[in-house]
Amino acid sequence: MARPSHAWYDELVRNGLITAGTLTPFHPAVRDRPDVEVWRCERSGVILLDRIDHIGTNYYPDQAGLTYWDPQGRAQGLVATREDDIRRAHWLSQMIAGRRFLDIGTGLGGVLDLVRPIAAHVAAVEPQAEAAAMLRGLGYEVHSSAQELTFSGIRFDVATLFHVFEHMTRPLEELQHIHQLLDTGGRIVVEVPHARDALITRFACLPFRKFTFWSEHLVLHTRDSLSRYLELAGFVDVQVTGVQRYPLANHLYWLSYGGPGGQARWPELRSGPVDQAYAELLDRADLTDTLIAVGTKKDHP
Repeated sequence: MARPSHAWYDELVRNGLITAGTLTPFHPAVRDRPDVEVWRCERSGVILLDRIDHIGTNYYPDQAGLTYWDPQGRAQGLVATREDDIRRAHWLSQMIAGRRFLDIGTGLGGVLDLVRPIAAHVAAVEPQAEAAAMLRGLGYEVHSSAQELTFSGIRFDVATLFHVFEHMTRPLEELQHIHQLLDTGGRIVVEVPHARDALITRFACLPFRKFTFWSEHLVLHTRDSLSRYLELAGFVDVQVTGVQRYPLANHLYWLSYGGPGGQARWPELRSGPVDQAYAELLDRADLTDTLIAVGTKKDHP
């Protein structure tokens, strides 16, 4: 296997997020591309793909329709994302109340629907042309990129990226554009899948690895690498916390049958207190499936 060789890999090495000498093959392919391999930095724990050339400039803008999210359309797609949308909107509510809010990579706009009544101003970035047009039809202000928006003069108090950052081929550059979009004291919120997910690491669940590694997820971050990226872009007071999106029943089903959906297949194994306790246990062990980072734009440059 050839070591990864692309500009984004060089950026990771140059900024100390991975070490070339401790990079090793981790999984032979992603689920949708047999020609894309998965590597892991043994020192940092960061997981990355060996190539990114399959994600070109027009990869996302050119995708047709809303089938990227759900072939049945927005309403059905929002059913699938509702639990996450509600969690995110609830978590954001105090941060964005009466403030100017920007959701980057908004997709179907589920979070926008929930926060529009409480934010002073709501806008979005969505590169997929048909999704953007659909959201504009619903009355939302939608831009094609953060870079485009920097020239508008509009500034925001809070910007979010929910499972978007891991798709970016120029992540540091994108964060720097977002930094420009925020007023001083403004905050960025970045939610990503976690490289130390218990099913990937502690449980070493091969069926899950085959399922979860994907050609669009160019990197899986650790707490340290995610925090470092925000700091490199100029954000301060960066705080990273663990979140567990999938409950104990999901993990038990993966380990028993090697497939997803255990939370729906085994509802009798769902319990609020048990799921919360399991999530807290994974968080203490740094094994959650998700990380959320919050950074602040310095008050005085």
